[in-house]
Amino acid sequence: MSMIVRRIRVWLKRQKRRLVRKRHSASEMARGLAAGVFALLVPVPLLQAPLALLIAWYARGSKIMSLLPLVAFNPATFEHIVAAEAALGEAIWPGPQDSLVQAVEAARLWQWARPVRSAWEVVRAWADLPSIWGPLAGGALLAAVLGSAFTHVLGVAALWTWRARQWRLRLLSGRHRTRQLVLLDRPALTNDQAVRRYVRAPARFCHASRADLLVDSQAYTEMLEAIDSARSSVDLETYILRDDRTGRRFQQALLAAARRGASIRLLYDWVGGVGLGGRFIGELLEAGVQVCVYRPLVLGRPLWMLDKRDHRKILIVDRHISFTGGLNIADDYVPLAEGGRGWRDTHVRIEGEEVAYRLGLLFDYGWRDATPYESAVTLHGRLRAGVRRRLQHPFRRRRHAALQREGDRREQPAAGAAVPVKILGNELFRHRRRIQEAYLYAIRHARHHILIESAYFIPDLRIRSALKKAARRGVVVAVAVARENDVAVAALASRNLYGELLASHVRIFEWPHGMLHAKTAVVDDGWAIVGSYNFDHRSLVHQLEAVAMISDVAFARTLRRQTLADLAQCHEVTLEEFESRPWHQMLLQSLCYKFRHWM
Repeated sequence: MSMIVRRIRVWLKRQKRRLVRKRHSASEMARGLAAGVFALLVPVPLLQAPLALLIAWYARGSKIMSLLPLVAFNPATFEHIVAAEAALGEAIWPGPQDSLVQAVEAARLWQWARPVRSAWEVVRAWADLPSIWGPLAGGALLAAVLGSAFTHVLGVAALWTWRARQWRLRLLSGRHRTRQLVLLDRPALTNDQAVRRYVRAPARFCHASRADLLVDSQAYTEMLEAIDSARSSVDLETYILRDDRTGRRFQQALLAAARRGASIRLLYDWVGGVGLGGRFIGELLEAGVQVCVYRPLVLGRPLWMLDKRDHRKILIVDRHISFTGGLNIADDYVPLAEGGRGWRDTHVRIEGEEVAYRLGLLFDYGWRDATPYESAVTLHGRLRAGVRRRLQHPFRRRRHAALQREGDRREQPAAGAAVPVKILGNELFRHRRRIQEAYLYAIRHARHHILIESAYFIPDLRIRSALKKAARRGVVVAVAVARENDVAVAALASRNLYGELLASHVRIFEWPHGMLHAKTAVVDDGWAIVGSYNFDHRSLVHQLEAVAMISDVAFARTLRRQTLADLAQCHEVTLEEFESRPWHQMLLQSLCYKFRHWM
């Protein structure tokens, strides 16, 4: 029985390879024609055919099509090919066939020569036509060759191939209409069941006494109240810090906490703090607040490291109350009626010393790699910071590894804790894919629904494959993205992926009311995640991120209701609507997607 199953699997793999080869036949022909056109530029006729074959082989194009331009525009090339064909034919075909290998080689030779001979006969027939038809025929052939190469360069051939594949998938699936997004309440999970299901996901569960979901500017109110109640310490880490009304509110709260005797540490990213005035930070420094800037331009730091940014949003008060999510310190998240931009975002407030300790490890990692504000704003300070960083770099990395191991060794609570939470971070060179692995684990184990909100939705192949497989096995998969993005190129690149997801019954919704900046996900009411992680290349490789993975049924249902309320205000994108978009939008989205790694 196992032998039969193995043979069936081998046959299915062969059929899949055949479909892949057919799918890429158009692009292979275009690459072969382009190789032949480039070979025509060589002035030596004897080198044109080998060069065309070499370019076609390197570009994985059709070897036969690479010889077609040479045969059409250089009769001498065809004579060399015919001579080689005759010599090889006399050596292989007419004699006795002693082995199967010789027969296969002869069959391949004649199969290769037949299209070339047919093309040459067409060209010679053109030559016998009246003089007016010769240039027209030659021009038509030249236009066909150059047009094929041009369309391949722009990706139009690949787009048409992709549309044919989506049409085939729709025929195979037999489902042309999207289902209604109706999520019925399943039998209630317990926290113990949720912990057992997701215990193998990256990181360990830690104890939290309470977790509250915060929406939009409500998070600012809770954060400011926590800072006002601080007695011993406040650690604030953010990507964007601006000198506006919201920034001033946080500044005054930090100043008041510092005057009460609390230890205040403020960490913000250098790129996110562009335009921040020295007076804003100077008032904090005068009150005794420690301020550090993450990775400014200093001596001794390679320029490529400027692309590594701190995208985390963390607030820890008295080592007991913690906040994390997607909100920066700016007026962007204030409602329009109050003078803000009305961005939609989500934060989480967690109470518990274990969670605060885990987030504190992430904060300390960025703090040790940051530069004091005094050293970041003056030339002398930047030179001194660069020298100090060169001397301390190996020891700082070892110390962080020791702290991480110490945190992993701490005693973990039982599965019956009030709110089981996992804190995940992706250091730039260690645990870089930890958050992605957690998402993959949850998506692959989903049984009922997957609801995702992401500001910049450009997932890699692993996430896309997991989402498509989940949708095909009957899981309701819905993704909410922003229609109007603050990074227009990222929005166009994201829309380039709609087709393959919609064809696999992944439902996509676009938020029409400004910017959707939330980064949340909920799976089966037993796994909820809130943080700063986007589904793009920057969050995966270039940025420090922090998320809270909460396996509390009550919290997951609260997040699910909020996500469904957002989806009710969104516009759902259908496959028919996406396929009917103009060709220039298709072309622009394809080109922007090619630059997704640099956004």
